[in-house]
Amino acid sequence: MFFNFLFFLYALIYLPYLLLTGRWYKDYGCRFGIFPTSLKERLKGGDSVVWIHAVSVGEIMAIVPLIAKIKAFSPKDTVVVTVTTKTGYALAQSKLSSSAVVIPSPLDFSWVTKSFVRLIHPKIYIAAETEIWPNLFNSLYQQHIPIVIINGRISDVSLGRYKMIQFLLKGILGKVSLFCMQGDLHARRIVELGAPADRVVTVGNIKFEDLSLTSQQVLDLSFLRNRLLWVAGSTHPGEEEIILNVYRRFKDDCSLVIAPRHVERSASIVKLVESQGLKAVRFSQVSSGVVSPNTVVVVDTIGQLRSLYAKASFVFVGKSLCVGGGHNIIEPAVYAKPIVIGPLMANFRDITALFKAQDAVLQVHDDGQLEGAVGRLINDEKLRLELGQKALEVVRANQGALDRTLKLIEKWL
Repeated sequence: MFFNFLFFLYALIYLPYLLLTGRWYKDYGCRFGIFPTSLKERLKGGDSVVWIHAVSVGEIMAIVPLIAKIKAFSPKDTVVVTVTTKTGYALAQSKLSSSAVVIPSPLDFSWVTKSFVRLIHPKIYIAAETEIWPNLFNSLYQQHIPIVIINGRISDVSLGRYKMIQFLLKGILGKVSLFCMQGDLHARRIVELGAPADRVVTVGNIKFEDLSLTSQQVLDLSFLRNRLLWVAGSTHPGEEEIILNVYRRFKDDCSLVIAPRHVERSASIVKLVESQGLKAVRFSQVSSGVVSPNTVVVVDTIGQLRSLYAKASFVFVGKSLCVGGGHNIIEPAVYAKPIVIGPLMANFRDITALFKAQDAVLQVHDDGQLEGAVGRLINDEKLRLELGQKALEVVRANQGALDRTLKLIEKWL
């Protein structure tokens, strides 16, 4: 009851926010345990079910190869993927609809989580990264369903927040069967918060797994006219203005694509581009006409970022100059692309350290250094090739976490 009360207070604030910001999406009623008849029919056959939870875009992309391996290991299994965010749900539907049943994740009220467990009735529940839901874990535990955290991590911010409720966490974490953590630091942190040490294993980061080029979409980028392409990916408020200020200096030397982390911001970014005296076009409109030189392309659709990284000459990965926390730099690295990041990479500290140790990333600390880095990359093809190759080598050297994870959970599969 205590956790129901806490989540009720949270929902009072969060649900109106969803409505006001347009983040409510199709099938959202499932989050309250209101399931369409078609879904009930699809899951009532009593087949062996693996339930995988992935919050949003990054986690979804990480579980794509995991699902492929699970299906290869146990072809008769039904995989159910629950997703939280609007963008994540859209991406999961497009990427996984042929291999998994995709539904919104439950709100963490006890009566909702119990209805989910009854509907899905999984033989195992797998959460990508460290998603701790007290009522859901309790509902699963009561039905003797193993709970596994994969690719687990505890960021600096999360550690501080969890410590505030550490007195509650030990009982929740004790219900988890296995913690597969990204690194030793994260393993120590989850034990410090109350996880049983004998259930915590360091396996590495599954985001380093080979990201098949077949995941790319066929993109018509003929508008580049053989110009260099700068892709600014997963950008956040404040960063686009810095990027545009730098781009004005180099607009005759390269083309620019801005892919904001949240595509619902695309309209405001188009206005920002135009206010800077530059031309802008939405990515969804590129194929309908010729894009003139010096036009900034603003991505307003979901699921194209990796394909754009594959086409880029060099990449900036956002949430690292403003806001802070960082985003996944492995995605452009797998395509051997030179990568620029800002100083605020706390959520990807371990990964950033691996790249920096091999001089496989350019880290800048302000807009002046960003301008310098972009200038160097535009004017030095050898530097672009060397940085890209080093980035790819870091990825290859750190692969294997997915197979290690599967070896640990195969007894439940």
